[in-house]
Amino acid sequence: MSQDIYARIKADHDHARELMEKIADTSNSAEKTRRRLFDEFKIDIWTHHKVEEATFYAQLRKEGEDGEAFEAYNEHHMANNLVEELATVAMMNEQWLQKFKTLKELLEHHMEEEEEEFFEVARKEIDKTRAEELGKWFDERKRAAAEAITPI
Repeated sequence: MSQDIYARIKADHDHARELMEKIADTSNSAEKTRRRLFDEFKIDIWTHHKVEEATFYAQLRKEGEDGEAFEAYNEHHMANNLVEELATVAMMNEQWLQKFKTLKELLEHHMEEEEEEFFEVARKEIDKTRAEELGKWFDERKRAAAEAITPI
């Protein structure tokens, strides 16, 4: 049985939190580990954002919750810009790690807000059957998006 959209998003958030913690704990001398973890994180967070926007946020907007969705889109945009900046600069120095920790704080705040506030709003607007459909679509789209952008 597939998870509903809330459980599916929460699982992704938990995975992102785990990856961010591992990256933040790397030393500047652990280049291969930091790069491998960051590459995994970059693909995972990008696909999460795009699919979440296409499923969950689109449904929130459809239900008239434009304010919540607009705020979340903006937070995704800021986070994605930081991810892209981090991907283009030397990662084996303290400045990179400090910028990454800023991204981590932004995303942790965003995920907490989603789980504690957005989910509550959405549960009032999205019935259980629809939430399960969205969870299934989230899984399918995330898998396809990750396959499309993962290097061979």
